[in-house]
Amino acid sequence: MKQQMKRFGWAAWVVLAAATFVLPAPAGELKKGTKAPAWTLKDLDGKDVKSTTYDGKIVVLNFWATWCPPCVKEIPDFIEIQKELKDKNVTFVGVSLDTSATPVKRYVKRTKVNYPIVMVGDTDVVKAYGNFAGIPHTYVIDEEGIIQLSQSGMISKQALMARLKPLL
Repeated sequence: MKQQMKRFGWAAWVVLAAATFVLPAPAGELKKGTKAPAWTLKDLDGKDVKSTTYDGKIVVLNFWATWCPPCVKEIPDFIEIQKELKDKNVTFVGVSLDTSATPVKRYVKRTKVNYPIVMVGDTDVVKAYGNFAGIPHTYVIDEEGIIQLSQSGMISKQALMARLKPLL
C-alpha cells in the first residue's frame, strides 16, 4: 500500500508538471510575448478612449471593479507607482467591470485615482484579453505593445515594480 501511494504521488507530480510546463495555454489565453489587442472604451464621462492613445508607453492595464475587495486593495499601490513613475513613460489604465459609472466615479474621487479609468461596456475586451476568469487581472504592456506580464489576482507593489523596472 505504501509503495502504491509513492507511485501515485510521483505520477501526480509528473501530470501536474506536464500540465504546468508542457501543455499549451487554454485557447485564447494571452501569454507573455503576445501583442496586446487594440480597444476602444468609454471614460467616466462617456468619451471614447483608444488603446492607441498609449502607443509608445509602458501600460499597466488593470481589469477591476468597485465591488471586488482585492481590486480596491491594490489600487492605492497603483496610485503610488503612477506618482513615482509619471516621468518614466509609464501609465496605468483601469478597466472597470462595473455595470454603471456612478460607483466608479465615487470611488475614483474618494481615493484620488491619478490615472485613466475606462468602462468595459461589453465582454469583447475581456474576450480579446483571454477571457480571464477573475479579477483583478493586470497586464504589463511594453512600449512596442507586447504583453510582458499577465497577472491574475492581486499584485503587490514590490512585485509590480520588479516587473516594470527592466522596461524603464
